[in-house]
Amino acid sequence: MIFRIELRRSIAPWAGLAVLAVALAFLFLLSGPWWKAPASWTEHTTTTALWVRFMLQFLWPIVVGAGAIQGMRDSRSGMVELLATTSRPGWHRAARLAGAVGAASALGVLGVFAVGAVEVLAHGGFFSVSFVPVLVVGLLGVVAGSWLGLAVGRLLPHPLTAPGLAVVTMVGTTLCWMALEPGVHAVLPARAGLLAPALAEPRGSMVTTTASLDLGQAAWFIGLAATGFLLLAANSVRARLLGLLPLVAGLAIAVPLFPATVADATEVDSRAAAKLCDGPICVSKLHAGRLTALAGPGREALALLAKLPGAPTRIEEQTAATLPDEPPHRAADVVYLDFQYNENLLTADAADLRAAVLAGAGLPSCNRHSVVDLPDQAARMITGAYFTGELKPLPELGGHWLKDKFATIDQLWATFHALPADVQQERVVAARQVLLTCQGDPLQKLVPGAPR
Repeated sequence: MIFRIELRRSIAPWAGLAVLAVALAFLFLLSGPWWKAPASWTEHTTTTALWVRFMLQFLWPIVVGAGAIQGMRDSRSGMVELLATTSRPGWHRAARLAGAVGAASALGVLGVFAVGAVEVLAHGGFFSVSFVPVLVVGLLGVVAGSWLGLAVGRLLPHPLTAPGLAVVTMVGTTLCWMALEPGVHAVLPARAGLLAPALAEPRGSMVTTTASLDLGQAAWFIGLAATGFLLLAANSVRARLLGLLPLVAGLAIAVPLFPATVADATEVDSRAAAKLCDGPICVSKLHAGRLTALAGPGREALALLAKLPGAPTRIEEQTAATLPDEPPHRAADVVYLDFQYNENLLTADAADLRAAVLAGAGLPSCNRHSVVDLPDQAARMITGAYFTGELKPLPELGGHWLKDKFATIDQLWATFHALPADVQQERVVAARQVLLTCQGDPLQKLVPGAPR
């Protein structure tokens, strides 16, 4: 009964609705990275949970600020002295208030994830339980933030407390996020960045958090929540000082568990990345539907590549996430196809899949994913055409890049194709070695003197 009263007379329902409305507005009204490759939030439930954690960069300050507003209620109503004279222990009232505010805020976040889970099912995405630790730790952070806000609001009942605390939380959360985001100049070390519940945006649809990160953050948020509750219920200076002990204990447990680097904070999701194979052709469980389409053209491509010395003997889907400033993964004996970054391959037909395997003589670009240049792409197109006799745009790029350069590439192909067969093979082998080591210009190996 009292809990229901607290829900009605507190800010709790509005805090949950604010979290839900702001998150869904970001996700559906802005064309953010959550709708794009390599980590669409509708492709995998764990990816959905990771995007919800990313959204906490904006949602956590709302939760903390709302808690501070509610924490000032007794002071604003002039009931502090009256409540102090009651026989009921202070923690009884604190438990119901903290439970209402924390539960409503957590339900708001759960609502965001529920919408994402429905989107995953509606888009035929991959559903697995790998999202549970990602989401649960995020919920712990939300509850801890709301209870911390309640405590600060009770201890500092000033009109500027709530907005000031929200701004400070926003700044701190942003600094923590910067420490986790690759390619961003960070002020804080990676371990400090993990003290906020917000995570960097996922770099792939088969990524999840590591156990050390989950355990460390869980310990930290439990300690933070306990301190927030004890400060909310405390009626003496001594009790407030003792209330800081869970915070210190949580920090002492968490910091040694936290990964030392950003790269160690995530790992490949073993459920989504589990291999499904048809002989030498393997794809992930996440993209199981591509195995049948790839098996036939994949075998044809491997047979054509077999004329090269040290030719690859397998085709595998690239499951590990690639950071923005890194080139795609490569190996001499394996052709890696990346369905995450190159989402055009998810709908490619047999001819395009075969061309994707043959491009670069079975090797990907040496550029990072956001860079497309003439020497690299021309070399990969020409090496692919060497096996089929037909020059085609690279299917992984959807044929939309370097359209204005296609005439130039066609001339380079004609020059290369006019060479004797043995010379062509020697140059393809040399270009393949350049693409394997990423040392040199593969186009110059194929057509010396070609324009850059």
